Amino acid sequence: MGNILMGDDGISIYILKRIKDRLEDMNIKVFIVETDINFLIDIVEENDILIIVDALLSKGKVGSVNVFKPMMNKVSFCHSYIPWHIILNKAKEVFEIGIEVENIEFKIGLGKALEDKIDDIADDVLNSIKKLSIH
Repeated sequence: MGNILMGDDGISIYILKRIKDRLEDMNIKVFIVETDINFLIDIVEENDILIIVDALLSKGKVGSVNVFKPMMNKVSFCHSYIPWHIILNKAKEVFEIGIEVENIEFKIGLGKALEDKIDDIADDVLNSIKKLSIH
């Protein structure tokens, strides 16, 4: 989830594009849905383990990667309007990976703090997804 027209909010899109081939080599499907919640609902199937990667604005360390169960956290995901009641009834299991961001603003491109750490963030997200996919 993310919006590349909103600065750091697009971090998940940039990261997933970087690691998409490696995930698909591991037989993990990657869908970059941006902000299209209807598409997200349409692609979720009964036995899926759904992992949503999104920007997180919780005053944590910029670039840190955290894994949450939906609705079990009290943090501020940038796309908190996800209809969890529908998705939780469709997927076998659901996780959120939050990437801590600094700014959400009308701007194309990431802020310097995220841009400087993009390789490390990509590795952290990839490793988190690997762990969750064998969960």
